[in-house]
Amino acid sequence: MKNLNIISPDSISTGNYLGQGIDLGGQHIDFLVSQGFSSTQKATLVQGSFLIALKTRIFQHVIGYPQPENLNTELIYLLRVNKSKGVPDESSHLFNLSQVIINDSIQKLAPQPKDGGNTHPNDNIELIKNLFFLLECEIMGTFEASSDSEQSVNYSSDVGQISPAVVFHLFQPDAKVTNLILNGMLNPEQRVDFGLLRPSENDSYLENKEPVYISMMDIRGKRTAMFGKTRMGKSNVVKLVVQGMLDVTKEHRNVGQLIFDVNGEYANSNPQDGAYAIATAYPDRCTSYFLTPRGTQVETPKLLRFNFYERTFEALSVMRELLPPSTADSEYVSRLLTCRLPNLARTEHDSERKVGNRVRKVMLFWTLLDICGFEVNPQRLQTRMEAIGVTQPFNPSFPQLLRLSAYQAIRNSPPPPLPTTFADMVTEISVVARFSQSYQNDPSLRRNGQFIFDSDEEIMIGFMFPPVGYSPFVLRPCLQFHSPEAGDFVAEILYKLGQGETVILDLGSANEQIIRYFSRSLSEAVFREQESKFVSSTLNNNFIQIYFEEAHMIFPPNAGNTIDVYSRFAKEGAKFNIGIVYSTQSPSTVNRDLLSQTENFFIGHLSSSIDTDQLAKIQHAFHNVGDIIMRQRTRGLLNVLTHSHRYVIPVQANKYNGESRLVP
Repeated sequence: MKNLNIISPDSISTGNYLGQGIDLGGQHIDFLVSQGFSSTQKATLVQGSFLIALKTRIFQHVIGYPQPENLNTELIYLLRVNKSKGVPDESSHLFNLSQVIINDSIQKLAPQPKDGGNTHPNDNIELIKNLFFLLECEIMGTFEASSDSEQSVNYSSDVGQISPAVVFHLFQPDAKVTNLILNGMLNPEQRVDFGLLRPSENDSYLENKEPVYISMMDIRGKRTAMFGKTRMGKSNVVKLVVQGMLDVTKEHRNVGQLIFDVNGEYANSNPQDGAYAIATAYPDRCTSYFLTPRGTQVETPKLLRFNFYERTFEALSVMRELLPPSTADSEYVSRLLTCRLPNLARTEHDSERKVGNRVRKVMLFWTLLDICGFEVNPQRLQTRMEAIGVTQPFNPSFPQLLRLSAYQAIRNSPPPPLPTTFADMVTEISVVARFSQSYQNDPSLRRNGQFIFDSDEEIMIGFMFPPVGYSPFVLRPCLQFHSPEAGDFVAEILYKLGQGETVILDLGSANEQIIRYFSRSLSEAVFREQESKFVSSTLNNNFIQIYFEEAHMIFPPNAGNTIDVYSRFAKEGAKFNIGIVYSTQSPSTVNRDLLSQTENFFIGHLSSSIDTDQLAKIQHAFHNVGDIIMRQRTRGLLNVLTHSHRYVIPVQANKYNGESRLVP
């Protein structure tokens, strides 16, 4: 084993010396400490502070401050302050030892009398003794020199051989050792400056600023949680992470990011960020989609819209998600939503009759949409029809005898020429549909003994022309999500993600139901895309990061063993290069299975022991910091544990301002 080159004579000088071990039990050790003698100690000892301990090499003359050459610098013990206690009294078995150490410390460390005098400058020795106290510390683990040339230092949570407490000597870490504690075990690649070490809420951390880094390699393809009460800085952390990923992938662009922006703060500038929202800070790397324009700064905003005329095969399933539950579950509407509609397509094995029936069914649905008030672009539909070989795009091709009977019965007139426009088609289908309702036994409605309309078409006709008290206008809540010019925004988004872009979905005006729908449908699309690439061996080290805010809506704790896309993210996402970042106020409101699979934690203020206990149960590193998390309420003060870190670090996160924080 070789000496750690981070331990210098200055690191273990009297200015950094705090005291000697006096009692060791389990993972805790009590030190007898006095800060009254040293004017060079720069940090205030508070609960959660990091300290280090070294052991003496020999057992002779172990009382009091050791000579540097007698300290074993091959092994550094990392400690965290738990609490302070009083000096043992006469009833304690530690009393005699404590008095010996105190007296020795006064002789060795106190300022010497001036002019060769024999008396101490302070005549009240009892007052000096009152400067001593016990400091209980948790033994976190050890640093030791590594035999691996690629890594100079190893960290182990196994504290190794047990020794008497008095061989341990407590030191305040200097800047070099502190950097080892904060960043030494961090993945060396793709680092960003995340914030400053801040063990307590006071401002003493600003006197000696100790930077804390995070590696985007720890975030990429992994699960990251952000918890904390409202206004504790969760969104700020998300922005720092999104920005960090954009910065480290500037050249390779192998990570696409999808942000479900429930408050509109990533797509739009706001007073908190000035003109530096993610979308405006990185305009060449970000694309924003909006549910409503609502004053966006984008000149021609991309809107999240479906074209129900063109996406017939999924139109009804989408409507089910977008309609109010009371509407979708009503008998009148629920029957319609059970219909199965075909896609506008043709395969080489399709007969003309099969294609004709498929096209007529689609036209019937188009008529339903038109009756409900959905805007249409006939030219686009004509182009789609002609692309699959339909020479008369708006002709439902009803038999001439049926046309004669229907127009005569419904309009008391002969049939007009065959339809050639969208409006003609709507008229023709409406007439024949009404006729089929009123004259079901008319022989012209049968072809080869079978009714001309199938069961799905009959349901659609019943919906278009319902009994008194019902109206097809109940579908109108979906109008706000429809555009006759809309393309396939899902395919668009998947393409952009594959190109390493960051896609922001502004859902700021949406209710919980709509947020859930877009989150789930796009998450499923991403999962299918990445799974397909995995199967075909075309992932090529490309990743997708998905960001969920208000995660309690997406990952409820009562999900149980339900296998949905989110549980697959938790269990299989890493295999398919999918990482997720989710934030909410409380860990107890999020699915436990997801929590147990989460590698990275950014924890702000939590007010309930239920939450801190839940956190400690799923991540042991938090078992002794629950009280600190509940007590501290400073905005942006977080307890951070990433995939590289072996212990929790208290960090005052940087304020996002649009400026890159990439570490060279």
